[in-house]
Amino acid sequence: MHTLYRVLLSLAFLLLLEGCLWKPEVFYGRNISRDVEFLAPVKGIVPTTCDHNSIQKLKQMHWVQNQSEDSLRSQRNPKGQWLHFQISNQLPTAMNFNVLIQWINIPSAEMCSENQKGEIEDTYSGYVWENWLGVLSPFPHFQVTLESEESRDFYIYLLSNENLNFPIRTISNSSYRFIVLFRFLTFLFFLMMGIVSIGWAVSEFIKSKEKVYISILLHFLLFFLLVYSVHGKELVTLFGNGNNIIRHSYYLFLSINHFVFFLYLYYFVKFTNETLEHPKLFWMFAFAGFLYLLIPVFTKLYEFRIFFVLTIFGSAAYFLRQTHILLVENKNKEERSYIFGWAMFLFLVFLKTLFHFDFYPYQAFFIYASVFYLPFLTAGSFLFLRNYEKRDKNKTRFRTVTNRIDTKDLKLKLESLLESEKVYLNENCNEEWIANLLNVSYHQLSELINVEFNLNFPTLLNLYRIKEAKKILLEKPELNVAEVGKMAGFGSRSAFYLEFKKQSGVNPNQFRKATSHSKKDK
Repeated sequence: MHTLYRVLLSLAFLLLLEGCLWKPEVFYGRNISRDVEFLAPVKGIVPTTCDHNSIQKLKQMHWVQNQSEDSLRSQRNPKGQWLHFQISNQLPTAMNFNVLIQWINIPSAEMCSENQKGEIEDTYSGYVWENWLGVLSPFPHFQVTLESEESRDFYIYLLSNENLNFPIRTISNSSYRFIVLFRFLTFLFFLMMGIVSIGWAVSEFIKSKEKVYISILLHFLLFFLLVYSVHGKELVTLFGNGNNIIRHSYYLFLSINHFVFFLYLYYFVKFTNETLEHPKLFWMFAFAGFLYLLIPVFTKLYEFRIFFVLTIFGSAAYFLRQTHILLVENKNKEERSYIFGWAMFLFLVFLKTLFHFDFYPYQAFFIYASVFYLPFLTAGSFLFLRNYEKRDKNKTRFRTVTNRIDTKDLKLKLESLLESEKVYLNENCNEEWIANLLNVSYHQLSELINVEFNLNFPTLLNLYRIKEAKKILLEKPELNVAEVGKMAGFGSRSAFYLEFKKQSGVNPNQFRKATSHSKKDK
């Protein structure tokens, strides 16, 4: 039942995230994708520049309405493609806004229109029109001014490295500045999470020598790199647009991430001291992720991409269960939640991959859910592995020092020192001195006393000292209390009085008198 509550809580969190991502109009402005038209295939020469003659030709051509309400959806045209839409200003004043294309893998985008004066307004946008400190590629966007009650046709000539499956929006200048800030702060957040994860994982690895911590760190960093290369800064901005694998970098990083996920599975098996079943098959499917690279290299394979996705993710899900089978079978709620967390992440990445492979329209929740989920999964994994180490007696980091020695033999030797040799009477008696006599460390002796006697060292010694003091009080009535305390090993009369009353409920004199009277009565 507790596991069910965790599942419901996770789903509630995802639904809350969906509510934020599913309707991004608050942040990204009005989606005009449904109002966009594509230039239908035509024979002859199609304009590729923005000028008066080109616009007149485009007006005479046939246009096809975009069928998706959420995004532009069309097959990529390597020669570029034209978009058309109309925007009207019904306000009594001029309207200033931006037309934003919500994707970054667009080498070139040019928007042109003809204003009321017959003048051509031409704006270019692409990879290199804005700096952003060199860490993020901006969304292509174009500034527009419409006069009061003006209606204008806009044409965009677009070169895209992928099939078109992204929104086009109209936003205010302030909203665009917010997008710039939000993307940059998001980048900084994940960068900080990466730094924290590096410190955390390295610290746990140094203490435990378990490579599973490093494998989870590597998984987090490479997935961050995958997201960054698709939504932050495209590789083509660094290495050019001539290579298919660089142009479609998602396939490259998806392949690497699949392999690193299998590395995590391998080191998790080592962590739990289990045996990896079918190791040859395991590593074969670990490298199977690199089959993704065949798709951009051999473009005809794109039509069969669903088979690649199902095979690769199916193998990941299968081996996730096989390597975590003990957690699945155990009734421990924490362990079941851990395997559920990784299964949920795999499912969210599967949804993200389906989008990037163009199986459904742009939906922000399915694209970004795995991105925002992973930092919590990574932190939770570190905590779980640490707790697992504490519970596993085979692990050395949290193994108690008494697990490394023969406690029964050591306890007998300690009792012999206390009862037969009465070492507590020696003025030099302390924990380090007795530890040296037993040939163990100070910490081993301390834990032995805590575990076997359920006491600390001073209390154990005082038990024997008071026992000896009672014996002396009865056997040598001529001695005063101070002398008895000194003979029993106490350093001062006051300390003897306090400890005696603490253990016996009476002071030494009262004990001596009460015991003497009881003997006379008999």
